[in-house]
Amino acid sequence: MNLVLIETSGNQQYIFATNKLRENVGASELTYRVGTEWVLGAVHGLLKDTDPSVRPLWDEDVQQLRENLLNRDLNPPITNTGVSTEVIVATSGKAMLLVENAESGKKIIREVTCRALKDAPGLDVCGIVSDDFDWKARPLGEIVSETHRQLDQKRENRPGSTLRFLRLPVVMECATSGMPAAEWDERKKGEEPSAARSAVSLKKRKGSESYGPRMKKLLRLKQIAGDFARNIGVLEKYCDWLAVVHADGNGVGQIFLDFWKNSGCEARQEEGEASEKLNRDYVETYRKFSIALDVCTQEAFIIALQNMLKWKNKLRSLRRIKENRGDVLPILPILLGGDDLTVVCDGQAALQFTHDFLVEFEQQTARPDLPLGLDDIIPKIAAAAPSVNANRLSACAGLAIVKPHFPFSAAYDLSEQLITSAKQMKPRSALDFHALYDASGSDLDRIRQKLRVDEGKTLLYGRPYVVTSRGDLPIGNEADYRHDWQKLEARIEAIFKKDDDGRRRLPNSQLHDLRGGLFLGEKAADARYRLIRQRYKEQGITTFDEAGEGGRQSLFFTENGGRHTRLLDALDAANFWVETDEENENGQNKEDAR
Repeated sequence: MNLVLIETSGNQQYIFATNKLRENVGASELTYRVGTEWVLGAVHGLLKDTDPSVRPLWDEDVQQLRENLLNRDLNPPITNTGVSTEVIVATSGKAMLLVENAESGKKIIREVTCRALKDAPGLDVCGIVSDDFDWKARPLGEIVSETHRQLDQKRENRPGSTLRFLRLPVVMECATSGMPAAEWDERKKGEEPSAARSAVSLKKRKGSESYGPRMKKLLRLKQIAGDFARNIGVLEKYCDWLAVVHADGNGVGQIFLDFWKNSGCEARQEEGEASEKLNRDYVETYRKFSIALDVCTQEAFIIALQNMLKWKNKLRSLRRIKENRGDVLPILPILLGGDDLTVVCDGQAALQFTHDFLVEFEQQTARPDLPLGLDDIIPKIAAAAPSVNANRLSACAGLAIVKPHFPFSAAYDLSEQLITSAKQMKPRSALDFHALYDASGSDLDRIRQKLRVDEGKTLLYGRPYVVTSRGDLPIGNEADYRHDWQKLEARIEAIFKKDDDGRRRLPNSQLHDLRGGLFLGEKAADARYRLIRQRYKEQGITTFDEAGEGGRQSLFFTENGGRHTRLLDALDAANFWVETDEENENGQNKEDAR
């Protein structure tokens, strides 16, 4: 018996290589199909040679695909009589299978990689077949780890995908990717201009054609009216600001690397249990956990989207689309699978959407009643994983909020830097955000350096923010409470609070004055704050007090030897916030009366 491992590498670079969102979406779609449709198609072709009546595992409907993989009649255990191939996992960019002999594994890899060269040039796809092993004698966890190491070595010892597109002899340059052009892309009148395109760009654009129908099925399944935006031009038309949101699970990669231990097989092996039983349990658990992770990420995304759509008249982009009789949702998912999420959406709603996604991701992964018979597979594995230390998974996110027409790849780079910042708070769920009001650059270190005063000792931000509920935070960890999302929400509510006449209780002029004082240093900022604190105490300005600190009336708190403030965070976030019913009630009633 042999293990077959097929993986794509350099996915982020491949997907976000250009500023054309259509190509980004198409590249994501091709990456998804490598590990699912193409692998399962190769498996079906292999099995059909011996049994023409065999049914394919692949299905365009992702729900049906999951059911097929879990169905023992369609995907039977390899230890059954007459079974030559079993799919352990088939997901975006990765597939793992068991085959009865090495030659079968090589045929599958050959078909997938040859198709990748033809239909996804530029995507690095590599596969490997393990050495022969005895199912009844060797633990499969050991085989999986060994095969992953061999795949890494094989990938390092061969030329990268960029060497497939040499610039000699001299050829015309692709209009979007900068790679050597393969043909002239003639466009219809009213579309983008005709231009020279590389083979990579052309195939990515073709890949985007199958993305739309697949996403439509997801919306119909969840009974959501409308369709995702097809390109960034649609979003630019209706949105004043755009946000690139990138979210990623905490410690999930390590869970898979240590899955033999996290699944309990290692402990049972030490107790002397037979490898044959352990290997079967390992395969079933690995498959269920992988599918459950997909289900939870998708459900969290859908719930966050549904919350966004409830705002209707409050979200400007939704009002504008309605006025134009459109059926376009102000969001475009680029990556949605595993523990990854990357979307472009209306900047006005991005913070609340991301918060809702992270909260729902935690809740979904803690569920004991997942569908498809997955039950409580994630809580069980998560509770056993040292990298998680909870009965659920968590995730972090970075949000880059930019003006329309800002280069997408630069915005994505900033969101990646922001998620790295948010990961400081793991294993808790957290998010970091930044709004670019100018085109000064997307380097986060450089941006944050400008938010330091008093010779760098005072930081004018308190990001990232933890969204994990207080009841789930470690007792005594003050840093978590200083970066608590609920405190940020309370300050935004204080900014939006209105009186009976519909005017904000905290005048914008006073908040603007406080903001300007921050850049003069801690002493000047606190002096301005104390000057108006008593006057606007009843209006809620004391929500900006930093508690502790010996009773000082200050906008700053101490952390890691420096002084921080969260006032600027709240003021920036308020610019990209959809007011709740409670925040908007008085003002709306006054407006209706007029």
